[in-house]
Amino acid sequence: MNIKHSFFLMALLMVLSDGAHAQTAGERRIAPVAAVRLTSTEKIVIDGKLDDAAWQRAAPIKEFFEYRPRDALAAKYATEARIVYDNHSLYIGLTAFDPAPELIDAPLVRRDQVQGSQDFFAVHIDPVGARKFAQIFRVNASGAIGDGLYNEDTGNEDFSPDFEFQVRTSRNAEGWTAEMRIPFSTLRFADPPSANWSILIVRGMGRDNVYRFANARIPRELNCFMCYAQTLSGMTDLPPGRELTVTPQLTLRRTTELQSGRAENRQNNLIVGTDIKYRPRPDLVIDATINPDFSQVELDIPQLAANAQFAFFLPEKRPFFLEGADILDSPMNAIYTRSITDPAWGARLTQRTGQSDFTILTARDDGKGLILLPGPLNTGFATQQTKSQATIGRYRASSGTLSYGVLITDRTYEKASGQAAAYNRVVGADFTWRPVSELRVRGQVLASDTKDDANARPGIPARDQAGLADYNYRDAQWRIAGGLEYVGRGFRADNGFFGQAGYTNFYQEIQRKWSDVGPFIELSPYINLARKTGDNGSLLYEQLVPGLFGSLPKGTNLGFEIRSNVKVRFRDSGEALKRDQFYAWMESSPGTWLSRFYVETIIGDRGDIANNKIRRGYYVAANATLRVSNRWEIEPRIEESIMGTTLLPGVDEKVIRERAVQITSVYHFTARDYVRFIGQYAGVKRNLAFFAPGASADEKSQTVSVVYGHLRGLGTSFYLGASSSRSLDPQLAFSRRQNEVFFKASWAFDLAALNL
Repeated sequence: MNIKHSFFLMALLMVLSDGAHAQTAGERRIAPVAAVRLTSTEKIVIDGKLDDAAWQRAAPIKEFFEYRPRDALAAKYATEARIVYDNHSLYIGLTAFDPAPELIDAPLVRRDQVQGSQDFFAVHIDPVGARKFAQIFRVNASGAIGDGLYNEDTGNEDFSPDFEFQVRTSRNAEGWTAEMRIPFSTLRFADPPSANWSILIVRGMGRDNVYRFANARIPRELNCFMCYAQTLSGMTDLPPGRELTVTPQLTLRRTTELQSGRAENRQNNLIVGTDIKYRPRPDLVIDATINPDFSQVELDIPQLAANAQFAFFLPEKRPFFLEGADILDSPMNAIYTRSITDPAWGARLTQRTGQSDFTILTARDDGKGLILLPGPLNTGFATQQTKSQATIGRYRASSGTLSYGVLITDRTYEKASGQAAAYNRVVGADFTWRPVSELRVRGQVLASDTKDDANARPGIPARDQAGLADYNYRDAQWRIAGGLEYVGRGFRADNGFFGQAGYTNFYQEIQRKWSDVGPFIELSPYINLARKTGDNGSLLYEQLVPGLFGSLPKGTNLGFEIRSNVKVRFRDSGEALKRDQFYAWMESSPGTWLSRFYVETIIGDRGDIANNKIRRGYYVAANATLRVSNRWEIEPRIEESIMGTTLLPGVDEKVIRERAVQITSVYHFTARDYVRFIGQYAGVKRNLAFFAPGASADEKSQTVSVVYGHLRGLGTSFYLGASSSRSLDPQLAFSRRQNEVFFKASWAFDLAALNL
């Protein structure tokens, strides 16, 4: 055992011994609340006003506590919540008292953009009662909504999944109120259902500060979230929650492509597809999709890729893959559904019970997508030349403070001409242990088996392993986290995301926190240690970096790091290169007009990967949300990287310059109707004196998209739009222009409601 392993174990033993005396999450919960069942004659009208007589029978939840910016304080602004239910739905009535209602921040925003300094409620419901996951339902004071899933084991809050629910809000002289109706067909409870659920209600608002209040004594530095949730009792005699929804989809598309040296290509496409969701009992969901079309409506954010070592991770947004998305999470990225690029059809089975969850999906992938071929120093790519069948299975269970899971994935490719059939298979097991709420310990082991003659690499084994062990301890004064990760050179996961293989990585962070230091709510110096070595013993990366984090009012957080004497490697030969940088970042939610911004910068040495050099340069990234009015939001985003032999004023010796820009502008006519404009630019300029023959001096691409959207309900929507994109490379005399006009519609039919 070497020194880094000893350091890791000593830190882990320290937090385990200290954690044994920590306060448990259960001690921070407030007393259980009972939901009231409505009689057959009682009705709740969803108008946002809470004036129905039935609300008065529900005892209000009045105990709310601040956890941001400070914790362990009674909520600064009074808040109430009431919960009732009938044979079909769960109803939640929310009251936000406000002594200055004229300052309520209530813009119309896109779905899942309810956040920041807005006045909003976020209701986290665990219908199983195990406090391992939650369905999230958000609403701001204007009635804009958001929804998603929360995974307690990973701490991941995913707003890609959407749920069917109804909500209305109302403003008055005392603040604002909201009425929320969540059908039981939307809630994923067990069969038989538990009488005790878990609920965590968060109120967000901005005034002199950005506040978060909750119906639990949540610590500001938390290592779990739903573990503090209040018990919701009385959930008895629930309906079966049956659901049968068929959603036909229609896309009409006309495209024109003009490429240099070729005749103009025009195509008219009619794409018809269907999504089916069947829920025969409360804990079981069956999904199917036939010929889905995921194009047009969403655009991925442009990224700097010309000087990148490894592949970029992109979030999943496609509806078929989002049912039970939290179940697919594990410590390593063993499952990545965006690797299924163009599914012709897919089927999925998902089940949740009181102690375990599982999901299994299979999809036929027609796409010419990329296959990742990871190595120690870069990510190689191959094109999927044939169709493939992608199958993923994941099981997760819990017992007290311990969660554990297994997974299996298979990607089988059709036989190409003159080649043997190819496949990639991965199996693995993982666990998450929380002996106290302040400490999380995780581990995972994976094994892969690959047969792919077309992409076989000399000396790379067909079978290999990967594994991870880490811990994360947080309390009011300390954050101590670290881990050990190994990925064998022959490990490959075609249904997962591994951009690097053939390494061992040790990492450790220690942070000390002080509260209320001058103008700072929190001031925390820290140190990061990391050492990554290749499977041949060569040093791939090494750092010992001090940093400082600070938290200020208005949701302002900032930090900087002195990244001195960092060692990096881009090629097998020679020594690792020395790199010195200064890194700084800042985020804030200043107010209504500038509701959020984020900026980060790196100044000093940059890695020129193509030339295996360290050069002077800088990197800057910034994004913001601007509100011209309550109906109009603008989101600018920019990334830029420059490297040169010198960066003196007036001296232009830049070696490579990259820039990626996106501007998104959305105008909301109503909460259901909007028009969205996106403009994107990505470009790279190279000084060819520093590059091998064949490199391009100037590459650029531009995209403009305009879409009108009408969202009638979940699964029922209409889009009309047009886009134009252009790619240019003057040196190669290459240009391509693509224009598109499309109409896309889907309509969800609830057949269960028709008693079919």
